[in-house]
Amino acid sequence: MTSHSLLPSFPSNLPTAPISVISSASLLSHSPFATSSLLSACQTSGFFYLDLNDSIPGQALISQSESLLSLAKKIFALPDHVKQGHHLEKGKSLFGYKAAGTVKTTDPSARKDSTEFMNVAKDHVFGVTEPRSYPDEIWQAKELFEQFMKGCHGLGLEVLRALARGLGLDDEETFVKSNSFDKPSGDHVRLTRKTAQQEEGALGLPSHTDFGSVTVLFNWLGGLQIEDRREGMGGEWVWVRPLEGHAVINLGDAMVKFTNGTLKSAKHRVVPAPGEQGKHDRYSVVYFVRPHNEALMKASPAFENGGAVRAAGKFGEEEGKVYTAGEWMRQRAVQLGN
Repeated sequence: MTSHSLLPSFPSNLPTAPISVISSASLLSHSPFATSSLLSACQTSGFFYLDLNDSIPGQALISQSESLLSLAKKIFALPDHVKQGHHLEKGKSLFGYKAAGTVKTTDPSARKDSTEFMNVAKDHVFGVTEPRSYPDEIWQAKELFEQFMKGCHGLGLEVLRALARGLGLDDEETFVKSNSFDKPSGDHVRLTRKTAQQEEGALGLPSHTDFGSVTVLFNWLGGLQIEDRREGMGGEWVWVRPLEGHAVINLGDAMVKFTNGTLKSAKHRVVPAPGEQGKHDRYSVVYFVRPHNEALMKASPAFENGGAVRAAGKFGEEEGKVYTAGEWMRQRAVQLGN
């Protein structure tokens, strides 16, 4: 039994995103149907559900996400002065604590975000780079973070291999090479909390695209919305229903860059959970697979077909500058304002 069963059900009368469900067992066994379905999802909405119930690695991630949910509740219950003592360096680094109301807003009504984060870097946990300060509770759970990071990153690489196969690339490691686990990168686990509130029009996180390669999300309450870009929908915001035993997977802007726009990263946002769910704090556990710091943020050779498609981060592209992933992530952190 997971935490889903302890919470109110997602309302049945809301418009939900038409995103595919893909079996993790089929993904891991290189099923042609799973490959085709995954590619289609990543060329349209950029989002899909991954059913983790039918594979041993998937079941392990379900269990680990539940343990991290329990840890998140402890972390965010710490006194404010303790959390603030581990605050990230705004505009410089994404790692550490982020208080609610500090993300640079892209909202037309200038509403502040109401979500707090604790971002834990893969490189700090594994000693790839010198660690920063985190609450003691993080270090006490080091083994849990190691297992979860390895599992999510491995799953993300399988997504990248499936995309390479689906796109007909000669080398299925094409995208994997840019996302090495052992090299310094922006990979991290994000624990989030949005406190329960019924304020009309409140915003958990403003609309944005992710700026890595693959995002692996575990959440237990509604609140995530994506833009519906199907013909005739006009970019309407639709809900992503939480499914027990499933992760929500989406691509980030790095994959738009590497494929010159062939693959998509969709805009999404977080709003208050609907109905009775809105009476509960909303937590999520996320892993971001990002290119290693020395990877060049440009189209892979198979996609160098003339003009370059711009991803969300447009800095410097008018001069044709090619950033490393490390530089690009820092620039995007400044743009995001956290």
